[in-house]
Amino acid sequence: MYEALGETFRTRHPDLAGRLQVSHSPGPHLSVPLTGGRSVVLAQMRFDKPYDHTPVWAVVGPRISEPPRIWYGTTDTDVLVDALHARAVAELEGGGERSPWRWDEPAAGEIVALADDLAARGVDVLMAVAQNRCRAVEAERGTKAEYFGRDRGDFLVVQGLGCSITVSHKPLSGWSADVRAGGGGSWQRLDLGNLLLDEPSSVPGVESGLVDRAKLAGLVADLARLPRVPTVDDRSTGRDTLPAQWSQADARPEGSVLVEGVAHELARMGFTDVVPDSVGGRLESGSIRIEWWSRSKSMGLGDLQRLYGGAAVEGRRLMVLSQSSATRPALAFADQAKAFVFLVSPAGRLHASNDLAREAVLDKSRWSPARGLADRWLG
Repeated sequence: MYEALGETFRTRHPDLAGRLQVSHSPGPHLSVPLTGGRSVVLAQMRFDKPYDHTPVWAVVGPRISEPPRIWYGTTDTDVLVDALHARAVAELEGGGERSPWRWDEPAAGEIVALADDLAARGVDVLMAVAQNRCRAVEAERGTKAEYFGRDRGDFLVVQGLGCSITVSHKPLSGWSADVRAGGGGSWQRLDLGNLLLDEPSSVPGVESGLVDRAKLAGLVADLARLPRVPTVDDRSTGRDTLPAQWSQADARPEGSVLVEGVAHELARMGFTDVVPDSVGGRLESGSIRIEWWSRSKSMGLGDLQRLYGGAAVEGRRLMVLSQSSATRPALAFADQAKAFVFLVSPAGRLHASNDLAREAVLDKSRWSPARGLADRWLG
């Protein structure tokens, strides 16, 4: 395998063909020697237990303290040798890696271009994920390979002065931006429509064609320099979409706790005009027709089509909050109709049922990019 990789490297990159070495001990790898006894290495590796179940490819060196540069085990060999070449050239020429390889990506795209723009503005971009969905992250007991699913879209993560910011480009909902305070807490969605277009959005995401990338980069750069980014939880700023009555600890109508929990979670997701009604028994929205599906049977295609018809007559989007499952044809229709379908738990937690709803759900995982790689991982 490594001999074939070596031949591919020499064919694609004759400028460094004479430097390349193929080694089979102590562990098989390709290496490009640099000056001072240093080298850049490409090898297949496994992380330490208990995260050793998935082999990945790693481009390592020349400084072992650098973050691991990893690629999924099925990555095309051309991509792997190109990544090794880009790392070696950057070291030999004394400059940084060229894009897109500096982001561990094989091709330029919207997220890579945005990452380049942000880096040029002096913003600390922790990672950019598009075609290569695999990254090394810190885990409870060491470092592991994290595979980011397609439902997260292409995204980048920025470390700001007082917060972390994730900017995503998703196939169904377009651009979105989420923020979490530097000290921790929950992720919350920013209203990009309001911030970029002066047109508040009632649903998460802004259509791709409406967003100017340079303007988006400028906005993210400005937010990254703020000591604190306001969110929907900041009632004092007036940006909280929940009525003041729901921030009080007074007596509430029976059954309103569930509605309040759902309203708050939807507000964090970016459904900015969804609020409880005056008695706390239902949710109201000027742009979305919200239907509760409380039947014990699964919601079928005909059921969802009927609900969608009612919303369409009113010129509104459809959201279904269900306490039971839905059939696959119904969920496929929901995506086509740009409708959101959520399963509601007894505690008021929302679980996405269709792809569009999955794009709206906030990331609740806690991870950070890994910062080091051990020599023995190459054995």
